[in-house]
Amino acid sequence: MKTKKLKSITMMLGISALGIILITPTSCSKDKIRGCTDPTSLNYNSAAEENDGSCIYPTPTPTPPPGPGTSSTELLSKSVTVPPTMDGVIDASWANCQKLVGTAVIPNISDFILFSGTSFNFSIRSMRDATNIYFLVEYDDPTDSKDRESWYFDTATNLWKQQNKIATSVTDKFYEDKFAFLWPTATANASWNSATCYSTCHAVPSGVGYNTSTKHYAEAGESVDMWHWKRVRTQPNNQLDDQRIIAIVDVNNPSATEMKNGGRGGDAKTAGAYNNNKQTLTITGTSTSVTVPKYISLTPNYIYTPADISNGTAKLVTAVDANGVLTYAGGTIDPATGGYEMNTGSKRFPSIYTDGPFVGSRGDISTYANYNGTGWVVEVSRTLTTSDITNDVQFNVTQEYMFGFAIFENLAIAHAIKPNLKLKF
Repeated sequence: MKTKKLKSITMMLGISALGIILITPTSCSKDKIRGCTDPTSLNYNSAAEENDGSCIYPTPTPTPPPGPGTSSTELLSKSVTVPPTMDGVIDASWANCQKLVGTAVIPNISDFILFSGTSFNFSIRSMRDATNIYFLVEYDDPTDSKDRESWYFDTATNLWKQQNKIATSVTDKFYEDKFAFLWPTATANASWNSATCYSTCHAVPSGVGYNTSTKHYAEAGESVDMWHWKRVRTQPNNQLDDQRIIAIVDVNNPSATEMKNGGRGGDAKTAGAYNNNKQTLTITGTSTSVTVPKYISLTPNYIYTPADISNGTAKLVTAVDANGVLTYAGGTIDPATGGYEMNTGSKRFPSIYTDGPFVGSRGDISTYANYNGTGWVVEVSRTLTTSDITNDVQFNVTQEYMFGFAIFENLAIAHAIKPNLKLKF
């Protein structure tokens, strides 16, 4: 055994001496680069050959809750604990309310014919708290119309006259902007839910002897609640005109009042009114009576308020002469000096003065309005229920209400209509 071991050592030394080195194989290999190998990660390492579990991924973006959305037929009144600020400015609280969006169109009927087909885009939002219901009304309107039947002087007759109430052409518009809601009361008829405002409007049989475009309600014992916003007559007092449409007893034989109003009238009030700014005076030195403005002012205006009358801005006319010169305490107005021309005169006088806001059921509804250059923004509020059960809609949040909406752009009668809308809570 010793002899073999010595021979092996001798051979290895001999080989070494000849310059040959033997390398004995081993199990060692080159280390792989470790890191994140997932290209979808935030820390992906393109040089990594082996995933070491260090990948970092972005936090998933939560899916936002669905927005309030829009509808072309339904208005969803959102329940809130904090009401909107009622100032005619769209505050952030309205952003979470669904929009009812639509287009109101003037139909081709009766006195509407000059303007039939004219349309206006609108949107309505609503919210309510435990006591009140609120609406935000926005609609297209090219002008802020305040030149309502203003007084001008006719040099051909030497008489003071008012601009036309009913337009005779598409450019003969001297009225105010308006809009209206029609709501069912407890006595709304069976056709209301299928026809809404068309069940009360424009259906007087032809040839009955009065204006068939006037509102009416043809079924006895029934009533509809009409909320009528009027730019000149009610907005200065931050109100809507709360009115009602009641039955014409016999549409084929209406009374004088029914012929004039078509069943429409204001709710009861204890104070407040808007009045026609007119009076009848006898021409000085004659027995001839003429109609003239009751109040005039030295600066342009579109309505006279109680403050205007008390502080002397609006001056009471006490006399008129054959040339149309108006006398007031402190001076005269001579139309010959110019500025009182039909359609264009910059000094024409307003057709309305007011005694202040309505008090009572007629003044139930508050409004705040702003004209933004291309249309109106109007906030509306009323208590959910009122004491006038007969003439007012009473909102029960467990029920739904069909309603109609109308837009009057500088017109007394012709209006764009959107029927068959539904309020839901």
